[in-house]
Amino acid sequence: MSKARSGQQGKGQKAAKPIVVLAGEDSNDRTSMKYLLQKICPHMRVVDIRDPVRLKAATPEGALRKRVQTLVRMARAKAVKERAELACVFVHEDFDELDGPEYEKTHTRVERELHKALGHGHYVLAVEEMEAWMLLFPDALTAVEPTWELPKRLRGKDTGRIKGPKEALMNEVGGGRKKRRKYREADAPAVFKAIAEGGPEKAQGSNRSWERFRADAHLCGSDHLGE
Repeated sequence: MSKARSGQQGKGQKAAKPIVVLAGEDSNDRTSMKYLLQKICPHMRVVDIRDPVRLKAATPEGALRKRVQTLVRMARAKAVKERAELACVFVHEDFDELDGPEYEKTHTRVERELHKALGHGHYVLAVEEMEAWMLLFPDALTAVEPTWELPKRLRGKDTGRIKGPKEALMNEVGGGRKKRRKYREADAPAVFKAIAEGGPEKAQGSNRSWERFRADAHLCGSDHLGE
């Protein structure tokens, strides 16, 4: 898919490198995503939208369409401000449920509206939440906090089917009787930075939303950025 020519440059001004606009639920999630995107596609220039984005809960379809259109307007405004082309958009949300038929239904519904409004774009719907991705990388967890240890029952699993991954990080990886430091949501960027540095391709286990995210990032680099 070709690049979206959404940025406007003034006459005689040199266009900046095309941007990928990143939106999400909060700053921790956006920072985490940025580490991953820039590792998978080092040539990617990522600019984020700081307003929280909520798409999956928008019903009926008219409400979802309105939210997506607002998001696309903000993304295009970012491109204008940066004097750059808008290459692509990534939108992250936690699914807050285990993997299953509803996951695919929700992902398809939202990404379809994103494509209608922009022509392309990637909806990153993490099952059950981004903490499930962390469970795929025990070495990254230990790199952030040496006392953390992923228990055997969580190793090499489909983490999209593990209930309460955040609670597992807090109570089993950290905390517990050994008085290890508890995981906090503010630790997420450091963990994902460690994942990026250690290699996102080295997951121990599986997670459909993680694998989809990596495929989308590679697709963006090859088709939308053309590098």
